Amino acid sequence: MSPSELAECRENLKRRWENRRVDKALLQRAWETAHRVATVLYQDFGAAKVAVFGSLAEREGFTKVSDIDIAVWGLSDAQCRDARWEIADLCLEFKIDLINFDESTGLFRERVEHQAIPFKNGDEGIERQAPYEHHLPTIPARNGAIYEMNQIKLIQRITDERAKIERVISSITELLREIEVAVPRHRKFFEELTAKKLAEVYSGTERIFERIAREVDMHTPRGSQWHNNLLKQMAERRPERPPVISEKTLPRLKELLDFRHKVNNIYGDELIYAKAEEHAKPIEALFAIVSEELDTFIAFLTEPRESDEKR
Repeated sequence: MSPSELAECRENLKRRWENRRVDKALLQRAWETAHRVATVLYQDFGAAKVAVFGSLAEREGFTKVSDIDIAVWGLSDAQCRDARWEIADLCLEFKIDLINFDESTGLFRERVEHQAIPFKNGDEGIERQAPYEHHLPTIPARNGAIYEMNQIKLIQRITDERAKIERVISSITELLREIEVAVPRHRKFFEELTAKKLAEVYSGTERIFERIAREVDMHTPRGSQWHNNLLKQMAERRPERPPVISEKTLPRLKELLDFRHKVNNIYGDELIYAKAEEHAKPIEALFAIVSEELDTFIAFLTEPRESDEKR
């Protein structure tokens, strides 16, 4: 994209972030409702842990039609069913979606863990904290401050997730060495671990893409094909940004996405774990490309607007 096209994208994104408004009163009512639900779960049902996740945990995504998503730990399915009946009438303004974290699996479980904001259950009942206050920073009045604040927040999330992925890739490198020297009866064990680590690499990459979709595009795909559609979305040019990944990188990540699907949805004895080595050998080079493209996206976010035409 030309400097002028990048500048136009950046100005579109600046306007989008500046025009985004958070209904603080709505958020406060939602958090107070979540607090009451947590009190019931701790005091009446003996929950081990209660946390908010989903759109309420990401303040910009919460609207008057959003559900309050709450995860609970330490309850049986029967207790969860009883709890749903009890909390249904706590507030007529919001629908409360209670999930049993102990029964959750796969990508959904990962997403809850990633987003969860827990309520503390102290000796004198739940600590009377107001989590929403920590998610409502004072917006500086100076020109461009909103863009800068959102830019810093987004870049930090991308950087943090990328560091986690790099650690997983280091583990994969070690596993590949083990596979090379393992006797046949031990080889499958290392291949299975490698397959799971490869799935982690894509899940981490996908979390970065989800963050960009929420924060920049203001659109996260839904439905059964949302994983595929999110990946395609990252290769598209949008009014507020250039493509995050290239058309050349897209099919390579699609292969990794498909492999993750097999790892997460097929029983171990049906999965040919030997395929793990095939996918693992190029993973370091693939992530280096993805990381370089993310650096380009970060540069787009941070490049001073007034210098676009001078490059």
